[in-house]
Amino acid sequence: MINIRNLSIKCGHCDTYQTLCSYRRREDWNVYVYECENDVCDPELSRTLVEVPGELDEFAHRDPTWRHGQRHTGGGHD
Repeated sequence: MINIRNLSIKCGHCDTYQTLCSYRRREDWNVYVYECENDVCDPELSRTLVEVPGELDEFAHRDPTWRHGQRHTGGGHD
């Protein structure tokens, strides 16, 4: 199993840790998107995508109420 919460993603440009900002599904994969939270990096250039096989994604199985990043990016709560 892979738990995305146990990973730290660091930007190769500004050398700061990136923040999980969204999630989406792509076929049998869960795709997590990380971005820098500073004025140094352009998200279009420094965004990091982490793809996890759906059957191995512990975070998606344990927190099914996390609706594609809305909980952490200011989106609506259900």
